[in-house]
Amino acid sequence: IRRLPGMRDEPSEELGRRTSLQKNLREHLSSHAYQVIDTPLLEPTELFLRKSGGELATRMYTFTDPGGNRVSLRPEFTSSVIRYYLERANGEPLPLRIQYSGPVFRHDESSGFKQFHQTGAEIIGAATPESDGEVLALAQDGLSLAGSPSYTCVVGHVGVLLLMLEEIGLSHRAQVFLIASLPRLKQSPGESQKVLERAHSLGLMKSGGNARRANQLVDDMKEEEALGLLQDLFHNSLSGIQGSRSMEEILTRFMQKLKRGDDPKKIEQGISLFLRLASIKGEEEKALPQIRSTLQDYGISPRALMPLEDVLASFHQRCPSTALTVDIGLVRGITYYTGMVFEILAPGPNGPITLCGGGRYDGLVKALGGEDDVPALGFAYTLESILELSPENSPDDLEERHLAPSNP
Repeated sequence: IRRLPGMRDEPSEELGRRTSLQKNLREHLSSHAYQVIDTPLLEPTELFLRKSGGELATRMYTFTDPGGNRVSLRPEFTSSVIRYYLERANGEPLPLRIQYSGPVFRHDESSGFKQFHQTGAEIIGAATPESDGEVLALAQDGLSLAGSPSYTCVVGHVGVLLLMLEEIGLSHRAQVFLIASLPRLKQSPGESQKVLERAHSLGLMKSGGNARRANQLVDDMKEEEALGLLQDLFHNSLSGIQGSRSMEEILTRFMQKLKRGDDPKKIEQGISLFLRLASIKGEEEKALPQIRSTLQDYGISPRALMPLEDVLASFHQRCPSTALTVDIGLVRGITYYTGMVFEILAPGPNGPITLCGGGRYDGLVKALGGEDDVPALGFAYTLESILELSPENSPDDLEERHLAPSNP
């Protein structure tokens, strides 16, 4: 019987290198007051689906346990850390700094289900740009422990994208759709027409003809006035098809559908803006002026860029000589991230390898059952990716590396 594809045995030498790297990263995080916790390997499937908005559904190792519960091997740690906070640590002084290490499982298109190891950190209850700067500096400093020869930290900001689309006048539903479409637009400008067609098929745009006149009829009315008018108009036609729903329920949903459609021209403007932004990537001194110029062309206030600028300024207070790459089109899961996002990449034999990634997710605590939104952010290293780029490092080499703590 052979091992499952994507699952790995670790010979003694490989195991020694990984555990040494893990130990050094943990000590690095502990030196900045991140307390160590562990969470179960197996969690309710719903925990991860709520976090990802279903994005991870096809990539998780999911099954029904003997008790009839739908469970999954963890595909990442953040959801479990937030569950831990809600169950055990809620009420502790904030901000709360937590670190973790262990195996995770995700489906890989080429190898089937894949096991790999993460070490990461989360800050719960920190809302300021200084916290974002801390996380960026902490993530980069940790890579010094692995002796990574060269890497690039790429930074974006989902919150800035939302502010831009809000200034255009798009609904939150349309904003989320366009940001989720950004990877397609970055891949090829020819995808813009497909994105527009998708927006239409999802009902994001107001329709023409009679539907447009109905939109105009209810758009400027108070909800109770619009509902009363629709009841008068449709009373006879709906009386035989109500089923288990009341007329008020049917008409309320109809009215909400009419009101939520966006102006097609504004959606086209949002797509056009994102096509311009998707092509801007480079060192911040060059990228930021290009982004400001683009915003000016679209009549968007440069204030929309301030959240990203504040994060970059906070990082440079800690690491004044370290260059960052700005990619405003970087999106790491719109259903999850709400602010700064980043990836740390290194050149590999077959293209860039992601060593680390993370960002801010201020809505996750409430999404997983908290009474209120609690600001939070974090990141995770992929240990196998780091070791792939430093095969010469022996366990002894890693033990001898020392990192001077930077200001948290």
